[in-house]
Amino acid sequence: MKRIAQLAAGVLLITGAANVAGAQEASASTSFFKAPVFVLQPGGVTVNAVSAPDGVESATNFNARFATVIPTASPYLQGVFGAQVATGGNAGTPNIFYGAIIPVAPIASATGGMFSFSIDPLGVTTFGGPTTSAGGTFFFLEGAFGLAVGKMMFADMGPMWSGLGAYFLIDQQISGPLPKDESGDADRFRPVLLYGLNIPLGFGQ
Repeated sequence: MKRIAQLAAGVLLITGAANVAGAQEASASTSFFKAPVFVLQPGGVTVNAVSAPDGVESATNFNARFATVIPTASPYLQGVFGAQVATGGNAGTPNIFYGAIIPVAPIASATGGMFSFSIDPLGVTTFGGPTTSAGGTFFFLEGAFGLAVGKMMFADMGPMWSGLGAYFLIDQQISGPLPKDESGDADRFRPVLLYGLNIPLGFGQ
């Protein structure tokens, strides 16, 4: 199961679309893609906390994670890619993730940007690990919760502090070898949990 943790991620494809509203203008004054936001995301990753068979204990490792978020002109779409590696035990397999962040915009609007939720389709590519030389690319579906800690507590302390946040990710593997339940069938809901801090290193304009 630790290999599943190494494959999880959380932030995801860099996607693009035409700005339909701006298409009425001969020359658009703004770009659909905005300047990238670079984010350190140190935290933890836990497997087998949900739907694990009897006798299988959950396991938690530190997760070193970095993400680049690509905002767009649409409040309903961002791109993201990054890398992570979990440490401890049989962890330590580096992987990269990429895909789309699809915010549920009304939640952020209703809370003044303090709380956010998004549904993120992710591609995750792993390069093998300590217990196997096999790697591959897998599809995950992620539910991502965010809390704007810096906006609440450090709003006047500069962009890095004011942009500080906390994240909680529920990552369910969709493709590839899935974990088995007690009957030996594929367990399609045994998510990996990722959580930690968002520490922004740069901001889009």
